[in-house]
Amino acid sequence: MRDFEMYGRGFGRRGHHRFAKPLIISVIVVFALGLLVMSLWNALLPTIIGVKSIGFWQALGLLVLCRILFGGLGMRPGMFGMHRRMHDRWMQMTPEQRDEFIRQRRSWFEGKWASRCQRQAPGGSNTPESTSQSTEAEKPTDKQ
Repeated sequence: MRDFEMYGRGFGRRGHHRFAKPLIISVIVVFALGLLVMSLWNALLPTIIGVKSIGFWQALGLLVLCRILFGGLGMRPGMFGMHRRMHDRWMQMTPEQRDEFIRQRRSWFEGKWASRCQRQAPGGSNTPESTSQSTEAEKPTDKQ
């Protein structure tokens, strides 16, 4: 007898080859990009600046090198996805929730960075209250 429960959990026919299609597409894209880089390099650069022609594997190596130098190896979060999610969350907030969110962010910023932004002088603090008090205390001594 067949166990029909396993078909509802992704064990069936559809779940078996779910990685095959993206794998085949990615192999085709990498192959096409390698051929594109190789053909553009060999068509343009030897005649323009006099460099040697390259092969397919060297073109793939150039793609990897460019990805490392300019692409960041994919370590940063997806910029558009992260900003889009934040925008969607912002648009779904009520004005009161937005005000609360801004207040929380400001308090977090003040708590985390205030000590770094306000450098203290060796003799005391540079807060506006202490500087105004010291100038008021100096004024009567200057008039005497």
